[in-house]
Amino acid sequence: MREYKYLFWDFDGTIVDSFEGCSFAFGKVFEHFGVNVPPEDRKQYIGPPLKVTFTDMFGAEKEPFARELYREYYINQGGQNMCKLFDDMPNILNAIKSFGYKMFIATSKREDIASEMLKEFGVRDCFDGVFGTVESEGRIDKKDILEYAVQISGGNKNDCLMIGDSIYDAMAAKQVGVDCLAVAYGFGNVENMSKIGTILCVQKPVDLIDVFKKQ
Repeated sequence: MREYKYLFWDFDGTIVDSFEGCSFAFGKVFEHFGVNVPPEDRKQYIGPPLKVTFTDMFGAEKEPFARELYREYYINQGGQNMCKLFDDMPNILNAIKSFGYKMFIATSKREDIASEMLKEFGVRDCFDGVFGTVESEGRIDKKDILEYAVQISGGNKNDCLMIGDSIYDAMAAKQVGVDCLAVAYGFGNVENMSKIGTILCVQKPVDLIDVFKKQ
């Protein structure tokens, strides 16, 4: 594996186990629109931008309301409080940070929410920057978010690595021109990620320490 200096971490499904909270909010939206999607089938919706998901499902006209409804249940009605870090993640992140990497978040989640949640989980200081969706600045697509994050970090693309659990992470990395590492413990399909291009697949969060430990 190439020696990387800049690590760009996805949020949902990579650092945070947000299934219960996201499933709750999605369930309320689906219920409102009369769509039956059982909880076990909702993982596919965690990760992609909400705007894309709801436009595809309900059309451009209903998408803004669907997104507003989702955020009401996620932020104000308890969904966010159902989320938790994956097992031993604080120790894992601190260990990898101690190896000398520059670490950043690159997520489709709204940037301010991601930053706030990292603070609540006590791991915000592990990251040199948090980059997410900022609609007012036109950053919604994962590719645009990652590209901006790489640019602001000052890293060379050859030194940068995206770490994520979904096809959207692999696609964004390929479009931006950086490598991607897949995590199998998240919500996505690592087999589909590998078809796009990944350098490695990690089965458990704790395995990340050995991957990034410098010899």
